[in-house]
Amino acid sequence: MTKIDLSSEYYLKGGDRNSLQHGEVYHSVRNARGAGSVSTTVARFYVSRPAVPAEGVHPHTRLDCFVSERRLVSKPEQLAQLVLKALVDHGVLSEPIWVSWHSSNEIGGQALGDLFDFD
Repeated sequence: MTKIDLSSEYYLKGGDRNSLQHGEVYHSVRNARGAGSVSTTVARFYVSRPAVPAEGVHPHTRLDCFVSERRLVSKPEQLAQLVLKALVDHGVLSEPIWVSWHSSNEIGGQALGDLFDFD
């Protein structure tokens, strides 16, 4: 698992540096003494390469950033740009790139099969 600091407030975690195709972005707040912190997941990101680009579009990489905690992310476009910069700086992405940001919240879920281990 790779951790990359995006700013003093945000960091991302994803796969290893060679396969950082998806992950989560966290908002981090340090305690008053600076010895600990509380982190909250605020977004998820996904990198994809469309197999067949739309007509009039060159082959490219796409970065989608789904923000789930708007109270901690006032400007989703800036968070998406931070993720983009980090992934470019770490050699995960190169131009041409389409970057987009979305608002997203989980509204439900269902466990299938023997999912939970409460022993």
